[in-house]
Amino acid sequence: MTRPLHHDAGMALSRRAFFVSTLAAGAVFGLGRAAGEGGFAPAAAVQLARQPTGFEPAIWFRIDRDGLTWINIAKAEMGQHIGTALARILADELEADWGAVRLVSVDTDPKWGPMVTGASTSVWQSYPVFSRARAAGRIALIEAGAALLGASPDACVARKGRVEAGGRSIGYGEIVQRGDLTRRFSDDDLNALAIKTPDKWTLIGRSADALDIPAKTRG
Repeated sequence: MTRPLHHDAGMALSRRAFFVSTLAAGAVFGLGRAAGEGGFAPAAAVQLARQPTGFEPAIWFRIDRDGLTWINIAKAEMGQHIGTALARILADELEADWGAVRLVSVDTDPKWGPMVTGASTSVWQSYPVFSRARAAGRIALIEAGAALLGASPDACVARKGRVEAGGRSIGYGEIVQRGDLTRRFSDDDLNALAIKTPDKWTLIGRSADALDIPAKTRG
């Protein structure tokens, strides 16, 4: 069973296709893991299913119909607030609204891979993988949001949980509810994605309160 607290983790994305899809109210991608391996399973193992709870292009996060971004944290928490650190990586590239980010402390299912933290590996190993996966999610949201706004994706930008075009905008929650988020990213597509350079970061490297302090305080 998962507990809404605050978490995220990283695995090598190798030899698999990254899918983004939504069906009516929302979507899920079961980007399954090959048994006994730390990486994602090949594309053939990807299972597409209806998921009314929101847009979930990977097992590490989902955006619900209210626009909240739920991040699964599968690294050991030893007081270093690894959940908040990983959430900042995800939210920055996804252009999520930081005030609408929530952490989930996951169970011990093998699908999460090694659930350990040491030598700061959680951050530096997760960063490139998570950034490209989240960039793909952002692109899918921009394309779906652009269609709903009647605008060209090139004329749209994502910012703080919304897709904007000129003076109009639409929130991620509404895009999840109404948008067509069908999208496929191959390995080559993912590798070709440009991720933010440090001068474009809005969350990474900036001071922030740890998201899990209230939950820890209350037990």
